[in-house]
Amino acid sequence: MAETGRVGITPKSWTAQLHRGVMHLGKRWYVISAEIDEAGRAGGVRLDGPFADHEAAEAEVERQQRGR
Repeated sequence: MAETGRVGITPKSWTAQLHRGVMHLGKRWYVISAEIDEAGRAGGVRLDGPFADHEAAEAEVERQQRGR
């Protein structure tokens, strides 16, 4: 465990808010979204896709961010 007592597998740079990213699984691309709390725990994790390529998945991230 980190010296700060933080738990979870999320990057320390992520703050307590909604985060989205692109993930490659097998031959497909997905958009993963999660609410990260102050303790670094992910909640409300969602996987959207599959998308044909990285560009299509990135376009979906942009579309979702505009729709907030």
